[in-house]
Amino acid sequence: MAENILYPYNPDYSVHPGEYLEEILESRGIKKREAADRLSISVKTISQIINKKAYITPDLAIQFERVLGVSANIWNNMNSNYRLYEARLNETERLEKDVSWIDQFPIKDMKERKFLPDTGNKETLFEALLSFFGVSSPTAWDKYYKKLLASVCCKKSGAYEDNLPHLASWIREGEIKAQTIATGVYSGKVFREKLDKIRKLTIEPVESFELKLVNLCAEAGVAVVFVPECEKTHIWGITRWINSKKALIILSLRYKTNDHFWFSFFHEAGHILLDGKKLTFVENNRKKDGEKVKIPKEEQRANEFAGSILIPEDEYKIFIAARNFSTYSIERFAKKISIHMGIIVGRLEHDGVIRYGRYQYCKEKFKFIESNQK
Repeated sequence: MAENILYPYNPDYSVHPGEYLEEILESRGIKKREAADRLSISVKTISQIINKKAYITPDLAIQFERVLGVSANIWNNMNSNYRLYEARLNETERLEKDVSWIDQFPIKDMKERKFLPDTGNKETLFEALLSFFGVSSPTAWDKYYKKLLASVCCKKSGAYEDNLPHLASWIREGEIKAQTIATGVYSGKVFREKLDKIRKLTIEPVESFELKLVNLCAEAGVAVVFVPECEKTHIWGITRWINSKKALIILSLRYKTNDHFWFSFFHEAGHILLDGKKLTFVENNRKKDGEKVKIPKEEQRANEFAGSILIPEDEYKIFIAARNFSTYSIERFAKKISIHMGIIVGRLEHDGVIRYGRYQYCKEKFKFIESNQK
């Protein structure tokens, strides 16, 4: 996050040009009447400027330059600075009523990740939050992000209500991180080719594959970033288009095991390759016990894409038909198709072939480089 956004320079005092004018006239012993005559304006105008009821126009600034020897640029700058100061003051007073707006956001998480300043001052956080989202007011935030939510396609569950402020904060953090990733122009053909190389990374440790994954995707016009969950998001990943030439995948590392991570990544990659550029795809799988969750066709298609690219269907059917599920057989099958055995275990669990947790030790748990540094 840029320092000038986190800690903007907003002076709490500014000099009205009338104050400066009054000082000059007094120091030189010039009466208002004399000044008015020299400037060919009324005494009333001089008084209004001195009493902060009027400003010095550009034309008048030139006249002041001739009569008083003070550059017209100085008068104009004082005008501009004071007007901006006044506008900020009025805006602060207006928005003080809305300062409680910040309470709905994951402020603690955002402070820890350096997206907001570490302060308890609500007015400061209020301004920083508007700058973080790039909006001018809470009203503008509502309008923009409710429109974004309308474009979201995801599995719907009644287990919890979508928390838009937390979801929007998580997405925005990903967008800001993506700004630092230089990508090529998106190419579906190139991205598909990169996925074949990325699949081979599933057997590598995280400290080896993380940067390779990011760089391979960037070459195809896809920015991949890692953002830990916010308190109320319960999200695995998201896919959206920053513009027509750059796609974005945000991954939360939810559950922190390699089977979930790699399935989530290839699922999001499926959305990029198979679906249009106008929708935002959010992945979560939280539901009440026994609840039936309707899965949109786009989600089902992305699931199938991820499953087939990780574990070829024909090979998988032969393996489960043998009904021989042991650490040895799983490891042998994983080596045969060149993939980590934890991904095999995750698929078997998901399909109900083995019970959850039976071969948990086969999965790999990891933190990403950025998390480790933190």
